[in-house]
Amino acid sequence: MAKKGRSVVGLDIGTSSVKLVELKETGKGIQLSKAGIMPLPPEAIVERSIMDASTVVLTIKDLLSSQKVRKKDVAISLAGHAVIIKKVNMPKMTGKELEENILVEAERYIPFEMSEVNVDFSVLSSPEGGEMMEVLLVAAKRDLIEDYSSVVREAGLNPVIVDVDVFALQNAFELNYPMEVGEMVVLCDIGASMMNLNIVKDGKSLFTRDISIGGNLYSEELQKEIGVNFEEAERMKMGHLPEGVTPQMVERVMSRVSSTVAMEIAKSIDFFVATFPEEKIARLYLTGGCAKIPSLKEAIEERLNISVEIFNPFNVIESDPRTFSPDYLEEIAPFMSVGVGLAIRKV
Repeated sequence: MAKKGRSVVGLDIGTSSVKLVELKETGKGIQLSKAGIMPLPPEAIVERSIMDASTVVLTIKDLLSSQKVRKKDVAISLAGHAVIIKKVNMPKMTGKELEENILVEAERYIPFEMSEVNVDFSVLSSPEGGEMMEVLLVAAKRDLIEDYSSVVREAGLNPVIVDVDVFALQNAFELNYPMEVGEMVVLCDIGASMMNLNIVKDGKSLFTRDISIGGNLYSEELQKEIGVNFEEAERMKMGHLPEGVTPQMVERVMSRVSSTVAMEIAKSIDFFVATFPEEKIARLYLTGGCAKIPSLKEAIEERLNISVEIFNPFNVIESDPRTFSPDYLEEIAPFMSVGVGLAIRKV
């Protein structure tokens, strides 16, 4: 966690649920203060676009109430096609000169009118003696930022930080797996409607991609194959089978979809490897609701021939067992990675 600045609550507003994480620093490390999740009804948020703002506001309020949250400052994050991430090489310049020139440079890479986006940047490397430096450029559409900020404000909170999902996930990784920061790993967060990939090494993001595929695909295929509605399909994914449906019927559909998801992951990683042929990926960390699907881990390992592990966002975070039972933390862990990454930010 940053040494200075006031702490924030991490609020991850996803397609199918809202997640909340609050951390506090102790003399021995970082402790979990609050952690909760509240489901959103289908169609409230579609592909990360808020369609039913009032429902999202009520869900956030219910989550705040259930967790007895008093802090008002929150960090939120964005993802999807309205967020653009580019690494660009620019002539070396001072921070002030970079601020003055970054918008001109951004126009070359951002497929939107500059009046429609907010732009931020970070210098990744500036080798001594060199003439160029590498800059990470991030742009997000202003209407998307405003949509998310508005529901947060209407819920009585103060959105002080707007991050990007893949970078929040990277922060959570660096906090929880410090011994592996020097290795090249793939961070893969699969939500209800979107999958985020971030390939990282030495604290640096080398490749990011948002893919419009997620856990809803399992439900949709179960609906088609078995003839159930969406809610029944969601329950079937969790092992609750209606009369007349066998585990084998469900597993056949789930395995087929897992192969499709694994193929999409492999396409992105193949593209990265073609660009950086000398780099070797050590492992892939899987998080998000789909991390609970056994066939997915197996399908990714088989397709990529690399080790796949389930990401634990509470790996080094202390918690009081009287407040958070180990079973509860294990149950919610796959959903909380971005929230943890947001909660370690400071204003």
